[in-house]
Amino acid sequence: MSARPSLDVVVVTRDTRSLTLRCAAAVLAPGPGPRPHLIVVDNGSSDGTAEAIRERWPETTVLRNDADVGFASACNQGARAGDGDYILFLNSDAFPRPGAVGRLVSFLEAHPGHSAAAGLLVDVGTERPQVGFAVRGFPTLATQVALLVGLERAWPGNPVSRRQTMPDFDYRATQDVAAQPAGACLACRRGSFEAVGGFDEAFYYWFEDVDLVIRLQERGPVAFVHDAVFDHVGGGTFGAWHRPQVVRARYGSLLYFFAKHHSPGAQLGLRLVVGTLAAARLVPLAVVTPERAGAYRDVLRMAVTGPQAPRRSGT
Repeated sequence: MSARPSLDVVVVTRDTRSLTLRCAAAVLAPGPGPRPHLIVVDNGSSDGTAEAIRERWPETTVLRNDADVGFASACNQGARAGDGDYILFLNSDAFPRPGAVGRLVSFLEAHPGHSAAAGLLVDVGTERPQVGFAVRGFPTLATQVALLVGLERAWPGNPVSRRQTMPDFDYRATQDVAAQPAGACLACRRGSFEAVGGFDEAFYYWFEDVDLVIRLQERGPVAFVHDAVFDHVGGGTFGAWHRPQVVRARYGSLLYFFAKHHSPGAQLGLRLVVGTLAAARLVPLAVVTPERAGAYRDVLRMAVTGPQAPRRSGT
């Protein structure tokens, strides 16, 4: 370990130029301590993101992919491009407030047994924590079925959904979490990240951060650091996605996550629910929106046969 810890900040972007520029400006803003090494992985943008970053911050490492290889693959690509003691994975729509990045590094420096630390996500320009986003319970069969059938909308505050969103979590205290802190601003000890093999590239988008946190917790505690504050837009990455792409990626990754981390019984239960819902949506959509119907047809197939390489299902 060097006398002054080094940090790589990895930002994956696709067609989010204005957000990425704002994120980069916040990361590279002058402040105490060594300046982080910013690594931007452009996943096939068509809006000139890579060129704009290179022009404004020529010292930044910019990796340009011809196509969207997925979030997990792009994060690993960015991590390999650096050699810092720590790696901060930061969404392009998350903007660190002054001192936030340094606070995460300082925490990990002071707690050498911890594998990772995450910051506090707040609504942009406010002090309001993004409850249910900044820290969430790990996905269970009950919580995912509740989400899939719309129980949160029909019965806000129901006990099942509360276990997922953790509304009683104390956002004013730094603490270890036996849950999933925000993957939108997750700082990892490089040694721990590499020891668990990085992100699982079978994921395309969604649930890859949950999977990583579960594996990191096997190496050491993961902390929530309350005074490392990040403004977060939320959903900025997926605003331009077509609905069929969202359907394939989200359901495929959910099924794959359960195949990795849950019992055969829970996997079967989820597949039955997902398959039933996909079949129910497929029929009325077949005439009105054939493209969306095709997405649900693919989801039904995955539910019947089991998840197979969900990152390919998103392309």
